[in-house]
Amino acid sequence: MKTCFIGMGSNEASPTLLLAAQKDLLAMFPDAIFSRLMQTVPVGFRSPRLFYNQVARCSTSLSSEEMRERLKQIELAHGRQPGDKTRGIVKIDLDLLSYDSIILKPEDWQRADVKKGITELTDCHPSFPPTCPE
Repeated sequence: MKTCFIGMGSNEASPTLLLAAQKDLLAMFPDAIFSRLMQTVPVGFRSPRLFYNQVARCSTSLSSEEMRERLKQIELAHGRQPGDKTRGIVKIDLDLLSYDSIILKPEDWQRADVKKGITELTDCHPSFPPTCPE
């Protein structure tokens, strides 16, 4: 089994969509756990809407590509549309941050909210060396 960290975010009906995504992740990955919700300003684009973000940790036998595809399916199921981001709307965003101790999104890994979420889920346990934020 591979350990994965997933970044979760929404700036529209935020807590509701994140809770729905949590249910889907738990259905696929019964051992999934979630950090607390954190409110943040948008990163990488302009929008007056604040985000709710959190981090999930789960185990899987899926490949990293299969994981990404499952996350995309959840996004689409909860109404994510390709043109929304240009209008400042992110209904739901699920990013595979790491897979089997390989950091896939180094820029996201450095964000304060992601570091907080990862620390909350790992307590910087020695068995997760790359997950302990610096």
